[in-house]
Amino acid sequence: MLIPLFSIAQKNFNNYFQFYPIGDDPNIGYRTSIIPSEKLIFEANPNVRYSFYNNIQKGLLNEKTQNHVSAWYVAFRPQIRMYDRASLPVVMPSYRVFLGTQHMFRLKNDNFLSFSLESGHYSNGQSGSAFSETLVDGTKESEALYNDITPETNLSAILNRKSGNFSTNLTELLFNYRNNHYSDNIPVRVHSITGGLVFYHNRFLGIGKFGGYSANDIELYGRYRWQLGYEFTKQLTNFRYSVAEKMELIGGAHPSVEPFRSETIASVYPFKSMQALGFFVNYTFGHDNYNYRYVDSGSNLFFGVTWSGFPPFAMKGDL
Repeated sequence: MLIPLFSIAQKNFNNYFQFYPIGDDPNIGYRTSIIPSEKLIFEANPNVRYSFYNNIQKGLLNEKTQNHVSAWYVAFRPQIRMYDRASLPVVMPSYRVFLGTQHMFRLKNDNFLSFSLESGHYSNGQSGSAFSETLVDGTKESEALYNDITPETNLSAILNRKSGNFSTNLTELLFNYRNNHYSDNIPVRVHSITGGLVFYHNRFLGIGKFGGYSANDIELYGRYRWQLGYEFTKQLTNFRYSVAEKMELIGGAHPSVEPFRSETIASVYPFKSMQALGFFVNYTFGHDNYNYRYVDSGSNLFFGVTWSGFPPFAMKGDL
């Protein structure tokens, strides 16, 4: 029953679906707990982009004479977790909104070089002190708590997990190289390498004086996140699969924060008529990536349903 419904949705979705070569795919699934004191139920990452302009598919990928395509858009990248709690099941969600652009260039043998630039705001919408459930963030009493934090302090142990405020503005610059192997003008084997930098800063889009970090907070979570990833994708007759490795290194964080994070991901897209719909399993170890919970670290499994933002399709022909 579900397959015909998905097929109908896919046909309708193709009318306005737009491709982006760089970025995390939306997903939802079950994630095992990262620390023993918090039991996770599920996590959702409903990433969405709304383009002002996007000629990536119709331009570069369907016209051999066009060697540069681009997209300009607003990106919403929320992150929502449900914990095993009676009164507050959804705790400290992440809200991320960006203005962004991506550019893609055709290289020799129809390989591609791309970059994305996104800048915006990242917060969890809370007003409490990061390290006290009874104090309001920004008050003298709340700021005084930072005086008691030393290099030996375990931030994970003192974090306010109910209402602790997390807020920063940030800019992300990523580069991607795709090595494509074709059959019937479709990339059937792809090696993709992505790397870049996420920079936390105080001014919104480098101009607005709102939404930034506090002086005390930035000393704890650091200004830089270096990223590097690799993905291999194989297209078979009726389905495709991919394996990926993503790594992140925090620069300038508190000594109790684990700077390294690794995600190993295996995905399968089993429906020939719905190439964007897939299933994944993700093994992660290192620091967490859920707003202020970057102070936590450990290993966990995450598995569920995903939607590809850049599925393979024919390099020429009418859309």
